[in-house]
Parts: sequence; structure tokens; C-alpha cells
Amino acid sequence: MTENKTTINEILKKQQNTRVIKIYQNKQEHNWTFVKFSNGKEKILDFPYKIGDSISKKQNDSIEYIFRDGETFKKNLLEEYRKFIQMKN
Repeated sequence: MTENKTTINEILKKQQNTRVIKIYQNKQEHNWTFVKFSNGKEKILDFPYKIGDSISKKQNDSIEYIFRDGETFKKNLLEEYRKFIQMKN
């Protein structure tokens, strides 16, 4: 339970304002699809981001907002984490 609480706190503590600048196959990671952000971070593509998407997440909020062509999409990071934990068990 402590690990879960720590992860939840990390999700809530995170603040991010960035843009998707590249989506690519990472040959060093078994050709998984990765996304690269303008803040220099890279991660496995876990959401259908598109190049040019703006991503915003405020501290103490579990929602990541994705802005694309005048539309706004919401990604609930705590809900995503809950699904991940359920799959693990």
C-alpha cells in the first residue's frame, strides 16, 4: 500500500506544461512507439498523442489536459494508474 500511496502522491505533485514534438519507433526499446516532448522528456506512447499537442497538468490535479486543434481532451492519471494496478494483479 505504501508504494501505491507514494505513486499517487507523485502523480499529484507533478506539474507539466509541454508540447509533443516527435512520435517515433524506438529501436533500442524493441521498436515500441515513443513520444518526445518539448521539455526533453520521452516515454512510451500510452495515449493517442499527435505532434503539436499541448499538454498541461497542474500540481495537485489528477487530470492531464491535451489541447489539439481547438479541442480539449482529458486524461485522468489516477484512473490510468488504477487500471494499471488492476492489470498487474
